[in-house]
Amino acid sequence: MNKLLTIVIPSYRSSNILAKLLIILPRKYNIIIIENSFDNEFKLKVEKKYSNVKVYLKKNIGFGRAINFAAKKIKTKYFIAINPDTIIYKNTLTNLINAAEKIDIFGAIGPTHINFKNKKNKNFYLERDKLNGPANLFQTKIFKKIKGYDDKIFLYFEDNDYYKKCNILNLKLYLIRNSFYNHSKPQKYNKSLNVKSSSFSNIKEKNSSYLVGGWHGQWSKFYYLKKYNGFINALIRCVPSLTLNLLQLIIYSLIDPTKAKSKYFKIEGFICSLIGLPSFKRSKFDKNRI
Repeated sequence: MNKLLTIVIPSYRSSNILAKLLIILPRKYNIIIIENSFDNEFKLKVEKKYSNVKVYLKKNIGFGRAINFAAKKIKTKYFIAINPDTIIYKNTLTNLINAAEKIDIFGAIGPTHINFKNKKNKNFYLERDKLNGPANLFQTKIFKKIKGYDDKIFLYFEDNDYYKKCNILNLKLYLIRNSFYNHSKPQKYNKSLNVKSSSFSNIKEKNSSYLVGGWHGQWSKFYYLKKYNGFINALIRCVPSLTLNLLQLIIYSLIDPTKAKSKYFKIEGFICSLIGLPSFKRSKFDKNRI
């Protein structure tokens, strides 16, 4: 088994798309899957088929906390966190490792989106203020030392927060020019039970997850802005979207109750963050799986 790299994949109702991803990932790497929807059937099936894969069943703890949990299990020098709907090409991981070995200390490095493969640039790697969230490679020791992702953020802005922390600590972020990935486009909510990497069994489950996503989008936005810019600045920057959501709530309450509920969840998420409540909101259907 490779002693330099471990692959980490946070999963939430992602069994279908993960089955396809595991086929293309090299079996010489240990793979840790944090299964946030507590799918024991998926765990048994995958661990039986792949000797290099370990699946940990968790309640829905979120993206950042899932990676933090996995990092505690890792013994290799590096690990890469990959979204389930990310496409990794033949030489992606090898080229990332080679690049990491040439850089002394860094906060994270990441592959280049496949759309920019032929873009001319003389530099082997480019320093960036932030990277692409779907695939990031970390130095395990550095990640643990700076305590990884912010555990208070359940969903959204966790990458922004990590990159900002690296900027403050002068830990460089690099885009690697000879390593590539692709990321699936999100599907429209009204046309499919599949949303990004998650698959839902019915429309109610999907809509519940969508509403919770809106809640956390606003909670995390204010929390992140307050953390780095202060309460007043965060409030000023969030007022325009709050005002719009309030106006839309009033209008949709008269013509479209479903959209009105979506706006209400966003407003509630912002208010909960404003008054200092934790990011507690979860889909009501998650409780049935825990």
